[in-house]
Amino acid sequence: MLIGLSKKVDRLEQKILNMDNRMSESLNLSNETKIVKQTCAAIAKWLIVKNIYPTEDQFKVETKEYLLENEADFYEGMDNRDWNIYYKDKLTKPVNFFINSITFALC
Repeated sequence: MLIGLSKKVDRLEQKILNMDNRMSESLNLSNETKIVKQTCAAIAKWLIVKNIYPTEDQFKVETKEYLLENEADFYEGMDNRDWNIYYKDKLTKPVNFFINSITFALC
């Protein structure tokens, strides 16, 4: 009987741990989404002043500078390879979208 109870307690602990992990992942994703949106909007504003048609290299340089200035912990947590992948996967399209939106609004 005690063994059966112990197994049930272990299963409950595992379920609670899994729920806690999912909640933590969800919070990390929402925080990352917030960072991406803020970063893209800020970079678009900076770039539009410097060059109405910025190059991809300018996007990347400005993004790195913005993150170092405003989200240093986030940026410094990545090595160069991770940064390149993150930039390509998460930031290139949204930054382009913001720039294109602002450029279109100015026309």
